[in-house]
Amino acid sequence: MIDSHCHLDDPHFSKDLEHILLRAQQSGVQHFIIPGVQHGQWSAQQALAAQYPNISNAFGIHPWYCNQHDDLHFEQLEKLLPHAIAVGECGLDFMPNRPAHHIQTACFQKQIELAIQFDLPLIIHSVKSADQVTAQLRLQPQIRGVIHGFSGSLQQAKTFIKLGFYIGIGTRLLQHQGQRSNALLHELSLDSILLETDAPDGLGKQQRNEPANLLDVAQRLATIRGIPLESVQQQCTKNTKELFSL
Repeated sequence: MIDSHCHLDDPHFSKDLEHILLRAQQSGVQHFIIPGVQHGQWSAQQALAAQYPNISNAFGIHPWYCNQHDDLHFEQLEKLLPHAIAVGECGLDFMPNRPAHHIQTACFQKQIELAIQFDLPLIIHSVKSADQVTAQLRLQPQIRGVIHGFSGSLQQAKTFIKLGFYIGIGTRLLQHQGQRSNALLHELSLDSILLETDAPDGLGKQQRNEPANLLDVAQRLATIRGIPLESVQQQCTKNTKELFSL
């Protein structure tokens, strides 16, 4: 399996990353994709990818941090993208106490343009902003990518899929087992789903998440759909490889 979204560059992993990777591999997770969130972390991502051949990087500016970046940072990002498999984590987050909507939108638009320039997929963070993200993506029908940590409706998921995007399903599935999410995961085509953990986040504030938990996500998805675990593992891995050209 491939963890399509984990932040192995996070300081929470600095003391025991070797053990984290070993536990992941024992659970069948063989490859890891790190999305970038802000310029201060990009060099740490590069160092990890240089050390571990089974780590791949995306580089981007998360909407939480978009007001901390200027043109110089975008020039730096542009220089990194020839060595990336995607642009992101980028997008829009309209929860309270986030950067102003117009600042987020401008930052997102610039990263969409970079994804087109380098022919790379997008890793999108969308919270309380599905309509606005959809509006931006409709302007660039050639773009592709994944909606990370999806928590919207079935109709929203279908809209994103029609726009060329996969739906990222992660360890929040292990916490939220409501009828609505189960119905969504039962209805979605398996060839539209990527598996992720968002480690070290994704299990609440009291517990550090890690890529080994991807196996539990795959198992829960298989149970919801009533299909063998191996079917989920094989198809979702295939989806991830196709999107990111792995």
